[in-house]
Amino acid sequence: MSEIRKAAESAEKYSTDNCKPILTIAVPTYNRNTKLAFLLRNLAPQLINEPRVELIISDNCSPDDTPSVVEYFVDAGLRCRYIRNREDIGPDANFLQCYAIAGGKYVWIFSDDDVILPGTINTILRFLSGDDFDLVYMRPLGFIKDPTERGQINPQPRTKVLLDASAFVHAVGLNGDFALISSIIVNKQNIDAVQHRPFEDGRDTNLIQLGWVFTALKNFKRGLFIQRGLYAVCEENPGRPFDIARVFGVNWHKASSLFLDSGSEVQDAVLNDQLYSWFPTYWYGLSKSARLTQTATPHTLLRPLYGGRPLYWLCVYPLLTFPRLLAAGWLAILRGIRKIDRVWHAP
Repeated sequence: MSEIRKAAESAEKYSTDNCKPILTIAVPTYNRNTKLAFLLRNLAPQLINEPRVELIISDNCSPDDTPSVVEYFVDAGLRCRYIRNREDIGPDANFLQCYAIAGGKYVWIFSDDDVILPGTINTILRFLSGDDFDLVYMRPLGFIKDPTERGQINPQPRTKVLLDASAFVHAVGLNGDFALISSIIVNKQNIDAVQHRPFEDGRDTNLIQLGWVFTALKNFKRGLFIQRGLYAVCEENPGRPFDIARVFGVNWHKASSLFLDSGSEVQDAVLNDQLYSWFPTYWYGLSKSARLTQTATPHTLLRPLYGGRPLYWLCVYPLLTFPRLLAAGWLAILRGIRKIDRVWHAP
Protein backbone atom coordinates (compact mmCIF):
# COMPACT_ATOMS: atom_id res chain seq x y z
CA MET A 1 0.00 0.00 0.00
CA SER A 2 3.02 2.31 -0.13
CA GLU A 3 1.99 3.56 -3.55
CA ILE A 4 -1.40 4.63 -2.22
CA ARG A 5 0.17 6.44 0.72
CA LYS A 6 2.59 8.26 -1.55
CA ALA A 7 -0.30 9.32 -3.78
CA ALA A 8 -2.30 10.56 -0.80
CA GLU A 9 0.69 12.52 0.51
CA SER A 10 1.36 13.97 -2.92
CA ALA A 11 -2.26 15.05 -3.33
CA GLU A 12 -2.26 16.65 0.12
CA LYS A 13 0.98 18.50 -0.62
CA TYR A 14 -0.47 19.66 -3.94
CA SER A 15 -3.52 21.12 -2.21
CA THR A 16 -1.27 22.88 0.32
CA ASP A 17 1.20 24.28 -2.22
CA ASN A 18 -1.45 25.48 -4.64
CA CYS A 19 -4.62 27.52 -4.32
CA LYS A 20 -7.60 26.20 -2.39
CA PRO A 21 -9.64 23.82 -4.56
CA ILE A 22 -13.09 24.99 -5.59
CA LEU A 23 -14.65 21.58 -4.97
CA THR A 24 -13.88 18.58 -2.78
CA ILE A 25 -15.50 15.31 -3.82
CA ALA A 26 -15.36 13.01 -0.80
CA VAL A 27 -16.40 9.37 -1.18
CA PRO A 28 -17.08 7.41 2.03
CA THR A 29 -16.90 3.75 1.12
CA TYR A 30 -17.37 0.36 2.75
CA ASN A 31 -17.18 -3.08 1.17
CA ARG A 32 -18.27 -2.00 -2.32
CA ASN A 33 -15.08 -2.37 -4.34
CA THR A 34 -16.93 -3.18 -7.58
CA LYS A 35 -19.23 -0.18 -7.32
CA LEU A 36 -16.37 2.10 -6.29
CA ALA A 37 -14.41 0.95 -9.34
CA PHE A 38 -17.38 1.79 -11.57
CA LEU A 39 -17.61 5.25 -10.02
CA LEU A 40 -13.88 5.89 -10.47
CA ARG A 41 -13.88 4.66 -14.08
CA ASN A 42 -16.40 7.38 -14.90
CA LEU A 43 -14.87 10.05 -12.65
CA ALA A 44 -11.10 9.65 -13.16
CA PRO A 45 -10.99 10.90 -16.79
CA GLN A 46 -12.81 14.07 -15.71
CA LEU A 47 -10.13 14.90 -13.11
CA ILE A 48 -7.11 14.78 -15.43
CA ASN A 49 -5.21 18.09 -15.16
CA GLU A 50 -8.03 19.51 -13.01
CA PRO A 51 -6.45 21.20 -9.95
CA ARG A 52 -9.74 22.84 -8.97
CA VAL A 53 -11.07 19.52 -7.66
CA GLU A 54 -9.83 17.56 -4.64
CA LEU A 55 -10.83 13.88 -4.45
CA ILE A 56 -10.94 12.08 -1.09
CA ILE A 57 -11.73 8.38 -0.61
CA SER A 58 -12.43 7.41 3.00
CA ASP A 59 -12.41 3.63 3.33
CA ASN A 60 -14.21 2.41 6.46
CA CYS A 61 -11.91 -0.62 6.88
CA SER A 62 -13.52 -2.54 4.02
CA PRO A 63 -12.88 -6.31 4.18
CA ASP A 64 -12.93 -6.57 0.36
CA ASP A 65 -10.43 -5.42 -2.30
CA THR A 66 -11.13 -1.70 -1.96
CA PRO A 67 -7.44 -0.83 -1.32
CA SER A 68 -6.41 -2.65 -4.50
CA VAL A 69 -9.09 -0.81 -6.49
CA VAL A 70 -7.83 2.56 -5.28
CA GLU A 71 -4.22 1.56 -5.90
CA TYR A 72 -5.07 0.57 -9.49
CA PHE A 73 -6.51 4.00 -10.26
CA VAL A 74 -3.70 5.83 -8.45
CA ASP A 75 -1.14 3.90 -10.51
CA ALA A 76 -3.08 4.95 -13.61
CA GLY A 77 -2.68 8.61 -12.67
CA LEU A 78 -5.65 9.44 -10.45
CA ARG A 79 -4.73 12.09 -7.86
CA CYS A 80 -6.63 11.47 -4.62
CA ARG A 81 -6.30 11.34 -0.85
CA TYR A 82 -6.94 7.79 0.30
CA ILE A 83 -7.73 7.23 3.97
CA ARG A 84 -8.30 3.76 5.38
CA ASN A 85 -9.79 3.61 8.86
CA ARG A 86 -8.29 1.04 11.23
CA GLU A 87 -11.78 -0.22 12.05
CA ASP A 88 -15.35 0.23 10.86
CA ILE A 89 -16.39 3.44 12.60
CA GLY A 90 -19.91 3.39 11.13
CA PRO A 91 -21.36 5.45 8.29
CA ASP A 92 -22.09 8.61 10.30
CA ALA A 93 -18.53 8.92 11.59
CA ASN A 94 -17.12 8.20 8.15
CA PHE A 95 -19.31 10.91 6.57
CA LEU A 96 -18.20 13.33 9.29
CA GLN A 97 -14.57 12.48 8.64
CA CYS A 98 -15.03 13.20 4.93
CA TYR A 99 -16.53 16.60 5.66
CA ALA A 100 -13.97 17.53 8.31
CA ILE A 101 -10.88 16.91 6.14
CA ALA A 102 -12.30 18.41 2.94
CA GLY A 103 -10.21 21.37 1.80
CA GLY A 104 -12.42 22.78 -0.94
CA LYS A 105 -14.65 25.82 -0.81
CA TYR A 106 -17.52 23.48 -1.73
CA VAL A 107 -17.92 19.91 -0.47
CA TRP A 108 -19.71 17.15 -2.33
CA ILE A 109 -20.06 13.96 -0.24
CA PHE A 110 -20.70 11.33 -2.88
CA SER A 111 -22.02 7.81 -2.37
CA ASP A 112 -19.74 4.99 -3.50
CA ASP A 113 -22.54 3.27 -5.45
CA ASP A 114 -23.68 6.30 -7.46
CA VAL A 115 -22.14 7.55 -10.70
CA ILE A 116 -20.88 10.98 -11.77
CA LEU A 117 -21.76 11.10 -15.45
CA PRO A 118 -19.35 12.16 -18.22
CA GLY A 119 -18.98 15.93 -18.51
CA THR A 120 -20.41 16.62 -15.08
CA ILE A 121 -17.27 18.01 -13.45
CA ASN A 122 -16.85 20.74 -16.07
CA THR A 123 -20.53 21.63 -15.75
CA ILE A 124 -20.43 21.77 -11.95
CA LEU A 125 -17.25 23.86 -11.92
CA ARG A 126 -18.83 26.32 -14.35
CA PHE A 127 -21.77 26.77 -11.98
CA LEU A 128 -19.61 27.02 -8.84
CA SER A 129 -17.09 29.41 -10.38
CA GLY A 130 -19.73 31.80 -11.65
CA ASP A 131 -21.54 32.59 -8.40
CA ASP A 132 -21.57 32.00 -4.65
CA PHE A 133 -24.16 29.48 -3.44
CA ASP A 134 -24.83 28.19 0.05
CA LEU A 135 -26.39 24.99 -1.27
CA VAL A 136 -26.58 23.23 -4.61
CA TYR A 137 -29.10 20.45 -5.18
CA MET A 138 -28.92 18.07 -8.18
CA ARG A 139 -31.84 15.84 -9.06
CA PRO A 140 -30.45 12.41 -10.00
CA LEU A 141 -31.12 10.06 -12.84
CA GLY A 142 -32.02 6.54 -11.73
CA PHE A 143 -30.34 3.41 -13.05
CA ILE A 144 -30.28 -0.29 -12.30
CA LYS A 145 -27.08 -1.59 -13.92
CA ASP A 146 -26.11 1.04 -16.47
CA PRO A 147 -26.65 4.82 -16.10
CA THR A 148 -27.53 5.06 -19.79
CA GLU A 149 -30.68 2.98 -19.20
CA ARG A 150 -32.85 5.97 -18.33
CA GLY A 151 -32.04 8.19 -21.29
CA GLN A 152 -29.52 10.79 -22.35
CA ILE A 153 -26.35 11.12 -20.30
CA ASN A 154 -25.61 14.60 -19.04
CA PRO A 155 -27.95 16.79 -21.07
CA GLN A 156 -27.70 20.52 -20.51
CA PRO A 157 -29.68 20.56 -17.26
CA ARG A 158 -32.20 23.25 -16.45
CA THR A 159 -31.29 25.30 -13.41
CA LYS A 160 -33.00 27.69 -11.05
CA VAL A 161 -31.46 30.13 -8.58
CA LEU A 162 -33.47 30.41 -5.35
CA LEU A 163 -33.06 33.23 -2.82
CA ASP A 164 -35.43 31.93 -0.13
CA ALA A 165 -34.61 28.96 2.11
CA SER A 166 -38.21 27.72 2.38
CA ALA A 167 -38.63 27.84 -1.40
CA PHE A 168 -35.40 25.86 -1.76
CA VAL A 169 -36.67 23.23 0.69
CA HIS A 170 -39.93 22.89 -1.23
CA ALA A 171 -38.14 22.57 -4.58
CA VAL A 172 -35.92 19.81 -3.22
CA GLY A 173 -38.84 18.02 -1.56
CA LEU A 174 -40.85 17.99 -4.77
CA ASN A 175 -37.97 16.64 -6.82
CA GLY A 176 -35.89 14.50 -4.51
CA ASP A 177 -34.64 14.18 -0.98
CA PHE A 178 -32.29 16.15 1.28
CA ALA A 179 -31.01 12.84 2.66
CA LEU A 180 -29.58 11.75 -0.71
CA ILE A 181 -25.98 12.64 0.05
CA SER A 182 -24.92 12.61 -3.60
CA SER A 183 -27.50 15.27 -4.47
CA ILE A 184 -26.17 18.01 -2.20
CA ILE A 185 -23.14 20.27 -2.50
CA VAL A 186 -22.57 22.62 0.44
CA ASN A 187 -20.48 25.76 0.69
CA LYS A 188 -18.09 24.80 3.50
CA GLN A 189 -16.40 28.19 3.39
CA ASN A 190 -19.68 29.92 4.25
CA ILE A 191 -20.52 27.35 6.92
CA ASP A 192 -17.12 27.80 8.57
CA ALA A 193 -17.72 31.55 8.69
CA VAL A 194 -20.69 31.26 11.06
CA GLN A 195 -21.12 29.81 14.55
CA HIS A 196 -22.91 26.49 14.51
CA ARG A 197 -23.55 23.47 16.67
CA PRO A 198 -20.87 20.72 16.49
CA PHE A 199 -21.79 18.29 13.75
CA GLU A 200 -20.78 15.41 16.04
CA ASP A 201 -24.10 16.03 17.83
CA GLY A 202 -25.83 14.38 14.86
CA ARG A 203 -24.02 11.05 15.19
CA ASP A 204 -25.98 7.81 15.45
CA THR A 205 -28.93 9.25 13.51
CA ASN A 206 -27.97 7.85 10.07
CA LEU A 207 -28.48 11.45 8.94
CA ILE A 208 -25.31 13.18 10.12
CA GLN A 209 -25.02 15.02 6.78
CA LEU A 210 -28.08 17.05 7.74
CA GLY A 211 -25.87 18.89 10.24
CA TRP A 212 -24.02 20.84 7.59
CA VAL A 213 -26.96 20.90 5.17
CA PHE A 214 -29.32 22.42 7.77
CA THR A 215 -26.60 24.82 8.95
CA ALA A 216 -26.34 26.07 5.37
CA LEU A 217 -30.14 26.38 5.25
CA LYS A 218 -30.20 28.32 8.50
CA ASN A 219 -27.80 30.88 7.00
CA PHE A 220 -29.19 30.63 3.48
CA LYS A 221 -28.81 33.48 1.02
CA ARG A 222 -28.56 31.81 -2.36
CA GLY A 223 -29.10 28.29 -3.67
CA LEU A 224 -28.96 26.51 -7.02
CA PHE A 225 -31.40 23.80 -8.07
CA ILE A 226 -30.24 21.62 -10.99
CA GLN A 227 -32.59 19.32 -12.87
CA ARG A 228 -31.62 15.79 -13.90
CA GLY A 229 -28.57 14.90 -15.90
CA LEU A 230 -25.37 15.23 -13.85
CA TYR A 231 -25.29 12.03 -11.82
CA ALA A 232 -27.14 8.73 -11.51
CA VAL A 233 -28.18 6.88 -8.39
CA CYS A 234 -28.37 3.10 -8.17
CA GLU A 235 -31.88 1.93 -7.39
CA GLU A 236 -30.96 -1.64 -6.45
CA ASN A 237 -28.74 -1.20 -3.43
CA PRO A 238 -29.74 -3.38 -0.48
CA GLY A 239 -27.75 -1.30 2.01
CA ARG A 240 -27.87 -1.76 5.77
CA PRO A 241 -31.25 -2.38 7.47
CA PHE A 242 -32.83 0.62 9.15
CA ASP A 243 -36.03 1.66 10.90
CA ILE A 244 -37.64 4.02 8.41
CA ALA A 245 -39.99 5.74 10.87
CA ARG A 246 -37.23 6.26 13.42
CA VAL A 247 -34.61 7.51 10.92
CA PHE A 248 -36.77 9.64 8.63
CA GLY A 249 -39.30 10.61 11.26
CA VAL A 250 -37.76 10.79 14.74
CA ASN A 251 -34.13 11.43 13.73
CA TRP A 252 -35.15 13.88 11.01
CA HIS A 253 -37.05 15.89 13.60
CA LYS A 254 -34.06 15.71 15.95
CA ALA A 255 -31.65 16.98 13.28
CA SER A 256 -33.93 19.89 12.44
CA SER A 257 -34.15 20.82 16.13
CA LEU A 258 -30.38 20.61 16.57
CA PHE A 259 -29.28 22.60 13.53
CA LEU A 260 -32.21 24.91 12.74
CA ASP A 261 -33.83 27.50 14.96
CA SER A 262 -36.70 25.77 16.74
CA GLY A 263 -40.05 27.06 15.50
CA SER A 264 -38.47 29.01 12.66
CA GLU A 265 -39.99 29.28 9.20
CA VAL A 266 -37.18 27.15 7.78
CA GLN A 267 -37.66 24.36 10.33
CA ASP A 268 -41.39 24.45 9.67
CA ALA A 269 -40.73 24.09 5.94
CA VAL A 270 -38.30 21.19 6.52
CA LEU A 271 -40.74 19.26 8.73
CA ASN A 272 -43.82 19.93 6.61
CA ASP A 273 -42.05 18.99 3.40
CA GLN A 274 -40.88 15.73 4.94
CA LEU A 275 -44.53 14.87 5.55
CA TYR A 276 -45.77 16.18 2.21
CA SER A 277 -42.98 14.86 -0.01
CA TRP A 278 -40.74 12.23 1.54
CA PHE A 279 -43.21 9.87 3.17
CA PRO A 280 -45.67 9.73 0.23
CA THR A 281 -42.72 9.14 -2.11
CA TYR A 282 -40.77 6.49 -0.21
CA TRP A 283 -42.82 4.91 2.59
CA TYR A 284 -44.94 2.55 0.51
CA GLY A 285 -41.99 1.04 -1.35
CA LEU A 286 -39.60 0.86 1.58
CA SER A 287 -42.21 -0.63 3.88
CA LYS A 288 -42.10 -3.78 1.70
CA SER A 289 -38.30 -3.89 1.63
CA ALA A 290 -36.02 -6.24 3.50
CA ARG A 291 -34.06 -3.13 4.46
CA LEU A 292 -36.84 -2.12 6.83
CA THR A 293 -36.62 -2.95 10.51
CA GLN A 294 -39.26 -1.86 12.99
CA THR A 295 -38.79 -1.43 16.71
CA ALA A 296 -42.11 0.27 17.42
CA THR A 297 -45.40 1.03 15.70
CA PRO A 298 -44.64 3.92 13.30
CA HIS A 299 -47.66 5.93 14.41
CA THR A 300 -46.54 5.59 18.05
CA LEU A 301 -43.16 7.08 17.13
CA LEU A 302 -44.39 9.83 14.83
CA ARG A 303 -47.56 11.15 16.45
CA PRO A 304 -45.85 12.89 19.42
CA LEU A 305 -43.60 14.79 17.00
CA TYR A 306 -45.89 15.46 14.05
CA GLY A 307 -49.42 15.01 15.37
CA GLY A 308 -49.96 18.77 15.59
CA ARG A 309 -49.37 19.15 11.85
CA PRO A 310 -52.35 18.66 9.50
CA LEU A 311 -50.02 17.25 6.81
CA TYR A 312 -49.24 14.30 9.08
CA TRP A 313 -52.89 13.26 9.18
CA LEU A 314 -53.39 13.93 5.47
CA CYS A 315 -50.20 12.52 3.95
CA VAL A 316 -48.68 10.06 6.43
CA TYR A 317 -51.25 8.61 8.82
CA PRO A 318 -53.36 7.00 6.04
CA LEU A 319 -50.25 5.26 4.66
CA LEU A 320 -49.47 3.85 8.10
CA THR A 321 -52.96 2.66 9.03
CA PHE A 322 -55.13 2.08 5.93
CA PRO A 323 -55.37 -1.43 4.45
CA ARG A 324 -52.66 -1.81 1.83
CA LEU A 325 -54.96 -1.51 -1.20
CA LEU A 326 -56.67 1.58 0.18
CA ALA A 327 -53.30 3.07 1.14
CA ALA A 328 -52.08 2.53 -2.43
CA GLY A 329 -55.11 4.40 -3.78
CA TRP A 330 -54.56 7.28 -1.36
CA LEU A 331 -50.88 7.35 -2.32
CA ALA A 332 -51.82 7.67 -6.00
CA ILE A 333 -53.94 10.74 -5.17
CA LEU A 334 -51.09 12.32 -3.19
CA ARG A 335 -48.61 11.67 -6.00
CA GLY A 336 -50.99 13.27 -8.47
CA ILE A 337 -51.16 16.40 -6.33
CA ARG A 338 -47.38 16.50 -6.00
CA LYS A 339 -46.93 16.06 -9.76
CA ILE A 340 -49.08 19.12 -10.42
CA ASP A 341 -47.14 21.01 -7.75
CA ARG A 342 -43.81 19.97 -9.28
CA VAL A 343 -44.83 21.11 -12.77
CA TRP A 344 -46.03 24.42 -11.35
CA HIS A 345 -42.71 25.04 -9.58
CA ALA A 346 -40.42 23.57 -12.25
CA PRO A 347 -37.30 25.57 -13.24
